[in-house]
Amino acid sequence: MVQVVRFTLRGKLAHFRRFYTNSSSLTYPIPPPTVIRGIVGAALGLSRLEYPAVLADLSMAVRPAAPARTLFQGVNFLKVVNSAERELRGLEPRTQIPTQFLLPHTLDEALAFEVLLLPGRQATATDLAGGLQAPVYPPTLGTAYCLGWIESVNVVDATDGGEGSEEIAPYFGALYADAVEAIDVAVGQRLSRDRYPIRLAADRRLESARDLLVELSGAPIRCRYRGAWLVVGGERWGVIG
Repeated sequence: MVQVVRFTLRGKLAHFRRFYTNSSSLTYPIPPPTVIRGIVGAALGLSRLEYPAVLADLSMAVRPAAPARTLFQGVNFLKVVNSAERELRGLEPRTQIPTQFLLPHTLDEALAFEVLLLPGRQATATDLAGGLQAPVYPPTLGTAYCLGWIESVNVVDATDGGEGSEEIAPYFGALYADAVEAIDVAVGQRLSRDRYPIRLAADRRLESARDLLVELSGAPIRCRYRGAWLVVGGERWGVIG
């Protein structure tokens, strides 16, 4: 038996930039593991240089918990060519970058992502839950202007399912795509596969990236799974990170 922290991350606007895009900024449908570690680090009051090392062995599970839609919007950025003062002050012509945002289906709703945290050696479940309940710095959903909030923080018991299973069963959360076998897609399910940043080095360089499979409505993916998983409240959750 292990203890995990379960909470809901919410907001009105999100942009989790796909790391391989350049001229157009596309978004992932869920916060990648690197974003989750940043949110937890900010909640604990860790600096941008501290949190990659302190939370290096933090594992997680994440799924969409509310319907979302996407919208493209041109964002007005500084065009810095020579780092001249006029460029940095925004007095020269700027550049428009097409940016894809995640939005809730209607204006009176909010985005929601259910997250489970499996603590590592340097932070206990109680430490993580305390930080998330009273964050030192507010959570952002990808970028600084996409402010969010955290709800329903609880420490719950979980059972470690180990690495892989021969049984075909429903798994909640994002799964490592190369560990999914014998998938059984239900009618109406929408699956997304993309390359996600998984881990950053201490100097914030990309250290690890893998393909993740996500069910966009948050429903479980029925398959034979060769990756790590937990049982929480009778549900199987894929562990990533």
